[in-house]
Amino acid sequence: MFTFFSKHHLSAILAVLLLNVISHSLEAGECCYPSTCTRCYVGAFGGGLYSNSTHMTQTGTVFFLEAAGGPLAVNARGHAHRSSSGFGGVQLGCAWSQPSCCVECSGWNVTPGAEVEGYWFCDKKRGNLNNPAERQLEGDFSNSFPMNVGVYLFNGMFTLNNCCLGNYSPYGGVGIGAARLSIRNAKSTQLSPFEAGINHFNSGTSDSTWAFVAQIKAGLRYQVCERFHLFAEYRFLYIDSSKYIFGATNYPTHAPTSTWNVNIKDIYYNAFSVGLQFDLY
Repeated sequence: MFTFFSKHHLSAILAVLLLNVISHSLEAGECCYPSTCTRCYVGAFGGGLYSNSTHMTQTGTVFFLEAAGGPLAVNARGHAHRSSSGFGGVQLGCAWSQPSCCVECSGWNVTPGAEVEGYWFCDKKRGNLNNPAERQLEGDFSNSFPMNVGVYLFNGMFTLNNCCLGNYSPYGGVGIGAARLSIRNAKSTQLSPFEAGINHFNSGTSDSTWAFVAQIKAGLRYQVCERFHLFAEYRFLYIDSSKYIFGATNYPTHAPTSTWNVNIKDIYYNAFSVGLQFDLY
């Protein structure tokens, strides 16, 4: 009987101590666990992203005189080098019906949510292209495409909740949307045979287009106080192939050309960011 009495009293004492520790911890941080209400928020974030090496093509026609063999089709192919850049963005989202937190850990539960976000960055695609023509009048090219990118997404979100995590909340999401890709001051210089001072896009070095995008992201959010949350996340971004038309080559010392068609294949980015969210209610 003494053993039975002692065990139950010891358990009660430990439970009271645990409640007291949790209560003091919350008061010290002036924070709270997720409420039962829908959480709507705005956020801002920034970080760095890194792209893969992607395939590029450049096609057009050079109108050589008949004495030089007549018009020559150019179908140059190559790869853009890997690149990195900083980025920044904003978001607006809601998470629905978050469960209230009890003292005892009652297992995991999932909070669904939705989010719209936009972020922006600059990325310069550079690479060498080769035109495997029988007449090597137009051979190897070195191309540069300074690109401004705006990404606009709708994300389906989910947050993992467990009282044992305190003010930390792991989350993830998938999203689809569109990207605005704007290239300014594009350059195409011939390396073999070398042509000094000739940019094959000189009569039109800019073009813009839209492309489909998709992303997966995962992160960890920390509730600083009642309405403010810090978060850190990883995201994988996919941008579909994009096509551009640049101006014809127009120099007194160079054979005239048609306009140039450039195709940049799928681009994949790995991105890391940190940010701050503010609950509207």
